[in-house]
Amino acid sequence: MGKPASRITDMHVCPLSSGPVPHVGGPIVSPGGPTVLIGKLPSATLGSTCVCVGPPDVVVMGSTTVMICKKPAARMGDSTAHGGKIVVGCPTVLIGG
Repeated sequence: MGKPASRITDMHVCPLSSGPVPHVGGPIVSPGGPTVLIGKLPSATLGSTCVCVGPPDVVVMGSTTVMICKKPAARMGDSTAHGGKIVVGCPTVLIGG
C-alpha cells in the first residue's frame, strides 16, 4: 500500500537543535512540482526545501517508482536532511515505491 502524497505546505518535523533551541520543523515550501497538483496544492518532491528554525531542511527521500517533474515524489514518512520526517500528506492520494 502507498503512502499519502506530500505537497507544498505539508509539515515535517526536525529532531536537531542549535544549542538549547530545538529546530522543531515546519512546512515544505519549494520548489516541488508546480505543474502537478495534489489536493489542489503543488506536489513535493525529492529536493524540496522545508522551513526549519535552524538552517533550511531538504527532502532527501522519495518514491522509487513515481516521478514528478523528473524527481521522486515525496510522501508522508519520507526523510529530510536533518534526520526528520514528513508528517502530513494528502490522505486521498497514495504513492507507492
